[in-house]
Amino acid sequence: MTTSKIRLWTAASLTLIPTLILVLARFAWGDRLPETVASHWSGSNPDGFSTTTTFFSIALAISLVAVVIACVVAARSSDNAPLFLAVTSISSATLATIWILSVALTIDAGTPEDARIGWWILAPIAAVLVGVLAYALPDQQRNGPKSPLPTPTLDTPLTSSERAVWVGQVRSVWPWIATAGLVVLVIATAAYSDWWVAVILGVSTLAVTAFASVTVRVDRHGVGISSWGVRWKKIPISKVKSASVDAIRPAEWGGWGYRITPRGTAVTLRSGEAIVVTLENGRLFAVTVDHPEDGVKLINSLVQAG
Repeated sequence: MTTSKIRLWTAASLTLIPTLILVLARFAWGDRLPETVASHWSGSNPDGFSTTTTFFSIALAISLVAVVIACVVAARSSDNAPLFLAVTSISSATLATIWILSVALTIDAGTPEDARIGWWILAPIAAVLVGVLAYALPDQQRNGPKSPLPTPTLDTPLTSSERAVWVGQVRSVWPWIATAGLVVLVIATAAYSDWWVAVILGVSTLAVTAFASVTVRVDRHGVGISSWGVRWKKIPISKVKSASVDAIRPAEWGGWGYRITPRGTAVTLRSGEAIVVTLENGRLFAVTVDHPEDGVKLINSLVQAG
């Protein structure tokens, strides 16, 4: 087995391990398991309860599905493997942590109503670290480094008195789907939970809608990114070294949306062609956009014109 395969299956095991811990905890407690556990808290006090067996069955079923997906992804060794394995490992780790924590706190308190979560509320958040490790473990450069991309320019160089503008746009469906789900959460949270949680979810909903339609504008001032007419990203042309067209995948940049990675920053709404800008500091900025060729030519011509 190659090193890449070992790293890939090790990442996949991070989905299996929390599931095994969940099962072992169930048998370790045995007859000590309470009939009902506190499963949801408002602050430190429980405000939601579940039957222990039902809660366990749901957590185990979802975790097993995640394990199967992780095994299939590892066996296929697809380019999207790191992203999928991060999702499956976070799912199983979160479910295992929540169930074990709910049972432990209920047993310690004596009754579900007296269970207090306190700082233990941060424990499920730690499951994200498992996902980060699962994402980082696979060899994401197994196809070798890419050769330098071409940096085309306009057929006719720009003179100092000429002005040129290029505008491109890309739309995506996933932000609308995510927004629909978030709206439901906002309404439910506003009705049944703390108002400040609903406010946070509402702000998140507005942020997600920004990626439903993104416009890229290239002119002598630089590369601008806007949503619904509001510009929220600007790269001055003086900070640009070159630009290229490249086919990118969200998995290579950590997912969809606005991503910050060690290699650079990206605005990814889909897989496919994108403008990839190399900055003077060596970092990259990528944005998926329809028909980016002319935009790249203009960027490089503006850089040459100084």
